[in-house]
Amino acid sequence: MKGLSLGLLLAAGVFFAEARAADFYVSPAGSDGWSGRLAAPRADGTDGPFATLERARDAVRELKLRKRSDIEVLLRGGLYRLDETVVFGLEDAAAAGQSISYAAFPGETPVLSSGRAVTGWTQAPQDLPGLPRAARGQVWTARVSGRFSTLYDAAGRLPRARSAGFIPEEGSGRDRVRLPAAAFKEWQCVEEAEVVVRPHHAWVLNILPVRAADAAERMVYTSVDSTYVMNELTFLAGTESCWVENVLEELDEPGEWVLQRGRLYLWPRDGAAPEGITAPGLMEYIRVEGQIDADGPADVPVRGLRFRGLTLVHGARDTLSNEDRGLQHDWEMFDKATALVRLRGAEECAVEQCRFAYSGAGAVRVDLHGQRIRIAGNVIEHIGGTGILLCGYGPGTKDVNRDNLIYNNDIHDTGEIYWHSPGIMLWQSGGNRAANNLVHDVPYAGIVVSGVMTEFFGKGGGRRELAGTIRWHEIPGGKGRRTPEEVQPYLHSRGNRIELNEIHHAMKTLADGNAVYIRGAGPGNVIRRNYIHHLVAPTALQAAIRTDGGQRDTLIEENLIYQCTSQGIKLKLNNSAVNNIIADVIGCEHNGKTVAPRYIALLEGPTTGAVLQRNILYHSGGPVNFFYQGAKTRGRQPARARDADTDFNLYWCADQPDAAHETLARAQREGIDAHSRAADPLFVDPQHGDFRFRPGSPAAALGIVPIDVSAIGLRTE
Repeated sequence: MKGLSLGLLLAAGVFFAEARAADFYVSPAGSDGWSGRLAAPRADGTDGPFATLERARDAVRELKLRKRSDIEVLLRGGLYRLDETVVFGLEDAAAAGQSISYAAFPGETPVLSSGRAVTGWTQAPQDLPGLPRAARGQVWTARVSGRFSTLYDAAGRLPRARSAGFIPEEGSGRDRVRLPAAAFKEWQCVEEAEVVVRPHHAWVLNILPVRAADAAERMVYTSVDSTYVMNELTFLAGTESCWVENVLEELDEPGEWVLQRGRLYLWPRDGAAPEGITAPGLMEYIRVEGQIDADGPADVPVRGLRFRGLTLVHGARDTLSNEDRGLQHDWEMFDKATALVRLRGAEECAVEQCRFAYSGAGAVRVDLHGQRIRIAGNVIEHIGGTGILLCGYGPGTKDVNRDNLIYNNDIHDTGEIYWHSPGIMLWQSGGNRAANNLVHDVPYAGIVVSGVMTEFFGKGGGRRELAGTIRWHEIPGGKGRRTPEEVQPYLHSRGNRIELNEIHHAMKTLADGNAVYIRGAGPGNVIRRNYIHHLVAPTALQAAIRTDGGQRDTLIEENLIYQCTSQGIKLKLNNSAVNNIIADVIGCEHNGKTVAPRYIALLEGPTTGAVLQRNILYHSGGPVNFFYQGAKTRGRQPARARDADTDFNLYWCADQPDAAHETLARAQREGIDAHSRAADPLFVDPQHGDFRFRPGSPAAALGIVPIDVSAIGLRTE
């Protein structure tokens, strides 16, 4: 590693207030044959720190047999290359009242990487079969061992060679895609290629290994099924939604690379001979694993481990398999090693002040049994998958992923490979608090709370998406369809608090998504005092906050939504929106039509029991739809504001006051909004995002509470 890869990572280290004595030390200049008691090697080379995290872990096992107070291991700055995942099991757990920490030495940055330098480069022959004309004389090659799907240089992750995008043609399925005549080529080594596709809908991206290709049919067959049929996108007709990667015939731009038959081909992005090229060996660097009773009621968790101030880079990418079970719309996989740090059966552990960067999969995940885990103060950036995932057991009676804290993390540029990956995702996990996080510049959703939608209980586990996670042996009556009321006791993403987070520039790539999304979760979730702004992707399918099909009993309260395209809050059923400020929603073009901005969209009923009160809907100018009420679709009941408790709202359109007055008059004719007003809320400076109230604001008379944005987002303490 050099340049950005090591120099800037070391410069961006975590600093501590003062040096302190530790029980053991680790250093790249150390030796596992030494005592580990010294922070630096002795001048005579007779003793010093350990060389590896594994050796320090083993030394702690012995020490904790005689020491009951806290134990600390400090890692000196420098590069630690991992050949295997470092696993902490029950024998590594802290005693009651004790913590065991593995932390950065004060003022230094230990960097963990599984990357291995690629050496032995030679220039590829200019007459190499299949090499595009533009690449001749530009490409270098080296013999490598193993398979990998990510590659890094000093500037970060390098893109794989990819074909031009195309729209799949009729005859495509979940394991096959038919290409247009202009797109199909008889690629060499097609069995080492992958199909990258947004199948059918706009909310997921699959990367599928190729099994074979048929030139006569222009068909490419995959060895793993896509989430949905690989046909033209239903919501974004005309969008090029598919392409082929890792074929030499498409290596036609600087920075691109291909791996075929044990040989790596690279067109360096700087035009010089390759230097500092790194290929990953691992996807999972650290795993804390307790005793998992997968089918039974009781696990034995590892307790009391803390990881602080570490930097983890250059990890591998996940590949779908036929054994996978997907979460939500295959946005993540159930109980799978898809993150650099994984806690699987853990309690009272922490991941703090770490940095996760330039890697192919996720950063942190807490699987199955995870309680009172603290994930705080981390920087997560430029990774291929999900930032932070809490993933409990599937629907059933076992509910042991809960009461965790996700606090003060800076999460950005996630999902760089799997575009659908959320910044934060809570699945079958309840009683958690996700607070004061900054999530920005992500291709899809910022924060997702979900479980399993009712309709998947009727699928019996026959597909990858969700159904295979259901614990049928814990559900009376076994497999079969259930009503929403019957399903509710088995949905454990209940009672979560999503609060004080700042989310901006989400939804940059995919469509039909949201900054905060909740579906198939249990009751009692609260989405409160978040600042969501500048969702600027030009699609009518997104919203700042959305409750989706089947979601009930959710409170959306005191959020500030500003400059978000298409829709402010999207509601279904009895979910409530109270005391939110929604300002300057942006209209857009969709499938050739102009769509006016919708401030609150009601899309599925019955809305009986919902509360829609004390919201400020403020529009600077242009066409506006303050309350959109969707028609009955697919047998579902229509959503109507009159069925909810709708009142004390404040409507205003700065350049067209009549639009606000007409909205209020129409509502009052429907028997709602009796005390609501159409009036200027008197914000301090709405054109520059300052939504404090000036003296005399009518908001106060309506009982609307001001939103203090100074308490939202990252904390410096």
